[in-house]
Parts: sequence; structure tokens; C-alpha cells
Amino acid sequence: MAEKDREGNMTGRRDFIKTVLTALPGAMIAPGSVLRPSRAATGSAWAQVPNILKRIRPPVFPKRDFDITRFGATGDGKTDCTEAFGRAIAECSRAGGGRVIVPAGVFLTGAIHLKSNVNLHVTSGATIKFSQDTARYLPVVFTRWEGVEVMNYSPFIYAFEQENIAITGQGTIDGQSDREHWWPWNGRANYGWKEGEPNQRKDRSALFEMAEKGAPVSDRIFGEGHYLRPQFIQPYRCKNVLIEGVTLRNSPMWEMHPVLCTNVTVRRVTVISHGPNNDGCNPESCRDVLIKDCYTLRGMD
Repeated sequence: MAEKDREGNMTGRRDFIKTVLTALPGAMIAPGSVLRPSRAATGSAWAQVPNILKRIRPPVFPKRDFDITRFGATGDGKTDCTEAFGRAIAECSRAGGGRVIVPAGVFLTGAIHLKSNVNLHVTSGATIKFSQDTARYLPVVFTRWEGVEVMNYSPFIYAFEQENIAITGQGTIDGQSDREHWWPWNGRANYGWKEGEPNQRKDRSALFEMAEKGAPVSDRIFGEGHYLRPQFIQPYRCKNVLIEGVTLRNSPMWEMHPVLCTNVTVRRVTVISHGPNNDGCNPESCRDVLIKDCYTLRGMD
């Protein structure tokens, strides 16, 4: 998909790769060919790594803690804690930042939207479990789906145009996606889809067609009644992002998907998910990204 965002930047993955490789010294692109940079271009790109690493600095947060149980959360795995997460995050951000603490226990929630200067810290022994009710990810938000801008279900953990945000700790974040929830929308029997059930194919084609015709994003409204699975974690147009230490399980689609972000660190994250398109980390149109010491155990697409 060759598409531009609100700032005129290319958003299609093929278009983006083509542009990058064209800009590299010695890159050759012929119609229908596989895009491969020359050895000189590759060497030139790797030579930039030390300077890139110097620019990447994880965000630092004030030493203030906001325990979600103080805001009404109950770690019994049954009580809906969505509002408690929202209140704790809002209060933390208003105070100038710090950690929103998820203590030991199992905390059920809908979409979590991070705000500037907030570190969502999932402690050892803590599990965030995301609701299997699709309505908990509405209203729709401005997001990307396979490189195309769209108004769709909220990613499970989402941030839009925020600065200094993090998800850290030794706890677990469980999307609870399975062969009965989210995964069947892929439209393949090995992920629970059955003949005659709805799936993403029609919506995927419709979205891509709208993008090709230049339909404004405000008209590309999907969400309820449609079948485009949301991503697990998506910071969108954010600066200074850290994802560290946590274990991610059972994502509906892509696990970590930074979009148009700057200064992103992903390290020591464990991904255990056997669903369709459960890519570990897909940074898209980002600048200065470090992915380090991560472990992924996932199924084939």
C-alpha cells in the first residue's frame, strides 16, 4: 500500500522499504526484482549504528508510585479494572509522572491508554488479563492495520502522541486471545475459524481499496461489525518509549507495534503466543529503535 499519513509521510511498508533502499549508496532497483542493497550500501548503513545507539536513551521517571488498587482495582481476575487503570494513569500523568504499579494478582481490563510520563509497571506475580469482550476496545481509535491508517478497535495497550512512556516489570500481560476469541477472524481453520463464519478478508480488501482511492482516514471506520484484529501494544507517534522485562501472552495480532515513534527501546521481553500474525515486534516508520535480549515462542502464521 502506497499511502501517506497526515504529515505526508509514506505509510506503506513496501513503499517505505523501497524508498530507504533507493537512498542507500549503490542500491539498485529493477522492475519486479527483489530489493537488495549492495554490499557498499550495507556497510554504510551498519557504520551508522554507533551514532544511532548514542541517540537511544530509555525514558526516566520520577520516583512516584500509583498503585492501581488505590484507584479501585481488584486482583481477583473477575472484576473489571478498566476504570481503575484509567484513573491511576491519569493521576500519575497529572502529577508529573511516575510508575503505575500493578501488584501481585490477576487484573481484568479492557483497553489501556497510556499518557505522557507514565511507566506501567507490572510486578512479579502480577498478571494483566485483557477482556475477551470486543466491546471493551471501543470506541475506535486512530491506528494502523498492516501499514494502512484506519479507525479501528483500540490496541490493547495504546498511546497516541505521548512522550516518556513505558511498560516494565517481571509480570505477565495476557491478551487471552485463542481459537474462540480474535484468532478466528484470521479466517483459517487451524486458528478456530469455521466455514460460514465472518473473517477479516472482506474488511482487509475494503480498507486497502479505500486507501488506494485516497479516502480520508475519517471515512475508514471499522471496529464493531468488522473483523480487523487489533494489535497488542501500539504506541503511535510517541517519543521516548520503553518496553522491558514483561512477558506477553496470547495476542490478537502483532505483539509490539510502534508506529512513527522516536527513541524506542524494547529489551528482555518474552513473547509466548501461537496465534496468527503474532509477530514479536514490528516497528513501523520509526526512528532510533533498539530491540535487545528478547525471547519469542510463537506459532507459524
